[in-house]
Amino acid sequence: MHEKFKRVDFGRCPRVFCAGQPCLPVSSSDIPRSGSVKIYCPKCEDLYFPRCKYQSNMDGAYIGSTFPHLYLMTYSSSKPAKPVQSYVPRVFGFKLHKNSR
Repeated sequence: MHEKFKRVDFGRCPRVFCAGQPCLPVSSSDIPRSGSVKIYCPKCEDLYFPRCKYQSNMDGAYIGSTFPHLYLMTYSSSKPAKPVQSYVPRVFGFKLHKNSR
């Protein structure tokens, strides 16, 4: 799996501030046939649907819900630094109020 992560077989994060960070597979459930595979970005710590239909049809129980966290604990050199910039939502150039998010 370490080689697959290096080759970016699981895809890249779609967020601009993550700058193409390689992602890891994860599932929302460990129960067979109850969830599909998602991709986890270790930089922004968010889940996304995979772009490849082959990956999205795979049963998530084969990967498990704890794989990315155990992987990053094992290969701590693969853990990226937190993004320097953070996204500030705006509408017509005005910042959104905290209560409207």
